Amino acid sequence: MCCKTINILLILTLLMTGGLLAQSNDLESELRALKEQVAALQAKLEKEAAASELEQLLAEANQLAQDEKKPQALVTRVFRGGQRQLQALNPNISLTGDFIGGLSSGTQALVTEPGDFTDGRNRLALREAEFHIIAPLDPFTRGKFFMGIPGDGNLEIEEAYLEWLNLPANINLKIGRFLHQFGILNRWHTHGLPQIDRPRALTNLFGVDGLAATGIGCNILLPSLWAHVNSLDIELSSGGDGICFAEKADNILLIGHLKNYYDLNRNSYLEIGLSGARGFNDDALQYRSQLAGLDLTYKWVPLGRSHYRTVEFRNELFMSRMQTDEGNRDHFGLYSFLTNRLGNRYWLGLRFSYSELPWEADHKTEWDLSPSIDFWQSEFVMLRLQYSYTERSYAENDHSLMLQTVWSMGPHKHEAY
Repeated sequence: MCCKTINILLILTLLMTGGLLAQSNDLESELRALKEQVAALQAKLEKEAAASELEQLLAEANQLAQDEKKPQALVTRVFRGGQRQLQALNPNISLTGDFIGGLSSGTQALVTEPGDFTDGRNRLALREAEFHIIAPLDPFTRGKFFMGIPGDGNLEIEEAYLEWLNLPANINLKIGRFLHQFGILNRWHTHGLPQIDRPRALTNLFGVDGLAATGIGCNILLPSLWAHVNSLDIELSSGGDGICFAEKADNILLIGHLKNYYDLNRNSYLEIGLSGARGFNDDALQYRSQLAGLDLTYKWVPLGRSHYRTVEFRNELFMSRMQTDEGNRDHFGLYSFLTNRLGNRYWLGLRFSYSELPWEADHKTEWDLSPSIDFWQSEFVMLRLQYSYTERSYAENDHSLMLQTVWSMGPHKHEAY
């Protein structure tokens, strides 16, 4: 009986195992069928979504086309008062102070006292307080006013002129009172000079303030013929400086300057200029003065380090012929100035100048050597120490030590050229 029981159990076990296998096969078939249905449904949904997006884009395109055909509605412009914006029309106003002090071994008045040919030594003085007013007047013009108050307290108009910019044929035009574009340094304001004083070769021609007069001038940007940039300045003015040219109003001066600019490489450039001036030197308008100048500037500024290293070498040569009742008097003068920037704050400079006095018939000469050091406390405050040795054929020689402090308030530092 036990054997029969065992056989029955074995038969039942086999029957149950076969049923489970058959049931497993059925489940796999159903699962496979479900996966195929899901894939088909997903493909159908993606197809319908793509068709719906295409229909939407077509509908939007049709709507835009219809909108463009419709007449545009008028836009109502609202006007408002601009009183609060009037301050934007105010010009840029700046103030500059120029303080100097000097000691000299000389005793003659031409060295120690201020005059037409020297700033004077053995004194402390506020050489000038200058007001700068600059403003664009409209897209085509701008106005500039520079008014100075020297140590004597009398207000002087140094420059006041109107400029038309970007006229046809690459022309800029200006009218008013301005410093003439003769050479390099004559155009610079006194407080913006690279040294405390102007070179003697220049002051003997135009005085310590440079050649300035009232007139009209134009700057023409010429085609690049023999240099990378060529520009020509032509100026007509009424009256001169009282040294080479008579100050009489009907004394019309003609001044010209041709500048040629060359890029030598990525770090350096060269400028060569030719200058000329012509006018009468007497109130009777009988005798003429003719001036010629040659200037050369080399500048080295390493790419990306302009705030720390710069070397600049300026040179000017002057020749003049002045007619007198005793015949022509010829004058020759020159100067060379080398400056080297050491870091962000310090500049070293060295200048040599030689000059023949233009009005002297017996060929009086002088030369000077002037080293200097500048310290820029910031872009608004500069201090300068300068030594000069001057040797003259007509008077005593002298040693001078000078100190200068220049400070500026406002956006304008000095006119840069």
